[in-house]
Amino acid sequence: MNALSIITMPDGMEAVDSREVAIAVGKDHSKLLRDIRTYCEYLNESKIGLVDFFIESNYKDNKGEERPSYLITKKGCDMIANKMTGQKGVVFTAMYVNAFHDMHEHIQMHAAEIQRMEAEARKNRAIAMRINAENRRMKMLLEHPNMDKISPIALETLGLKRLGEITGADVGNALPQTEQTYSATEVGQMLGGITANKIGSTAKKNGIKTDVYGTWVNDKSRYSDKQVPSFRYNMAGVRKLGEILGVEVIP
Repeated sequence: MNALSIITMPDGMEAVDSREVAIAVGKDHSKLLRDIRTYCEYLNESKIGLVDFFIESNYKDNKGEERPSYLITKKGCDMIANKMTGQKGVVFTAMYVNAFHDMHEHIQMHAAEIQRMEAEARKNRAIAMRINAENRRMKMLLEHPNMDKISPIALETLGLKRLGEITGADVGNALPQTEQTYSATEVGQMLGGITANKIGSTAKKNGIKTDVYGTWVNDKSRYSDKQVPSFRYNMAGVRKLGEILGVEVIP
C-alpha cells in the first residue's frame, strides 16, 4: 500500500487528497465524498469550523473534466479513522500518522538547516564588515605621506596578518619569506668587533647599500624621536663586507 502524500497549502495547513484516502481505506471515492459531506453537515449544524477538518477542492479526470474532491487535514483523518474498525482502521491510522509525522520531521530539519545557514550568513557578514573596515584603514595607511618609506614586503605582511586575525585563518604559509637582516652594529660584532661607523663608511665607499646586500628601513634616531633611513645588511652583505675588510664572519 502506497504512503500518503502530504499537501502543504499556502496558509501552512497540511492535508491529504481524498482520492488517496479512498484508496487507503478501500472505499470508492464517490462514497468517501458522500461520507465527508455528511460529516460536514453535522459540523455545520454544530457551528464547528469545517476547514479544520475538510477543505473543498477539485481535480481533472482523464477526460479533462473537473471533479469534486476534498483536502483532508489530520483532524479530518482522525474523524474518518474513528468511524472505522478492524485492520483497515488500524492500517489507515498508521498511514496518516506516519505521513504527518514524517512531514513535521522534514519541516524541523529544514528549519534547523535554515537556522544554520542564517548563522553562517551572519558570521560571514560580520567578517565582511571587519574586512571592509580593515580596507578603509589600509587605504588611510596607503595615503599617508610617509607611505613610500615602508617596504612592499612589510605592507604585504601587515595585510596578511590582519586578514588572518579577522578571519581566523592560518596565513603563515602565505606570508612572504623575508631574509634575516642586521644593523651596522650587529654586522660589526659578526666581523670581530668592527665599529658601526667603519661598517657604514666601508659599505658606502664600496657601493654595498643596494638591494643585493640588504634593505633600507626607517629607524629611530639615537638623538631624537625622529625616524631616519637606516640600511640593514643581509648575510650576503655581511660576507661582502668581511671580504673587503679581510675578516671572517663570526656567526
